[in-house]
Amino acid sequence: MLNLTPSLTNRPLDETLPSWGVLILESHHGPDFEMEFRVHDFVKVLYVISGSGSVHVGEDRYEVSPRDMVVVLPGRKNRIEDSPNSPISCYVLCVHRSLLTFDPQAISALPLGLLPRQAHFAQRIERRLRRLLYQQLQNSPLTPLAMVSNGLEILSLIANHRVEKTEGLADLSQEPGVDEMVAYIRHLDTHFFEATTIDEASSSVGIPRRRFTQLFRGVTGQTWLNYVQELRVEHACKLLETTDRPITSIAFECGFAELSTFYRAFRKMRDVTPSAWRRSRAD
Repeated sequence: MLNLTPSLTNRPLDETLPSWGVLILESHHGPDFEMEFRVHDFVKVLYVISGSGSVHVGEDRYEVSPRDMVVVLPGRKNRIEDSPNSPISCYVLCVHRSLLTFDPQAISALPLGLLPRQAHFAQRIERRLRRLLYQQLQNSPLTPLAMVSNGLEILSLIANHRVEKTEGLADLSQEPGVDEMVAYIRHLDTHFFEATTIDEASSSVGIPRRRFTQLFRGVTGQTWLNYVQELRVEHACKLLETTDRPITSIAFECGFAELSTFYRAFRKMRDVTPSAWRRSRAD
């Protein structure tokens, strides 16, 4: 019978990096886990899967629980301390500082310590960490390239992570879930082509669908589907005006799975067909 119980450890895992400079670990602490302070020459990102405790970085101490992330910069001493009866399981991403020498500001752009918690952002990072684990296990000629590119992508996301405030939304600002919703909408504005269904969207934010629908309309004044399609059609208009690419190619790039859906949405938003829009802009 397949054993799905993870192996427990009472000592921190070895953090020796491979020659390409990116390592991902999955660590499940046993009841007697102990860790001394460590200092290393790489950026470390700790992502808590389960359990609770504290992460010490230098003289600072951060209380952590599931979906929390802590960034440790090179040269900073650090260690994990589990809460009694609640040992931590975590992902540990290590990216050597030599991979960041192309940008003198790269390391200083990264936040130090505990990141603000947002469910949507945490899920995005967790998916990428799981992808890295998979890539590391492949042990193929493309493993180094895949791991370096994805490791740097995670650091880029973290460097650009900000908690968006709900200025101008005084009537909603005190309601639970609004900050998460605003963060999701900021992401959606530049990743509309990835959107699939409202069920998946509400799940990614960690808000029940009915509540998600209410909050989304309260923040944007629109339904989720109308907002997404407006973003897609707006991008399609730019491509129709500035390129000679086929309409089918444009529709799929903008996130429409079916060409007929693209035509219906475009006509609804612009009162003309995509072809007519392109001709009117060429005149």
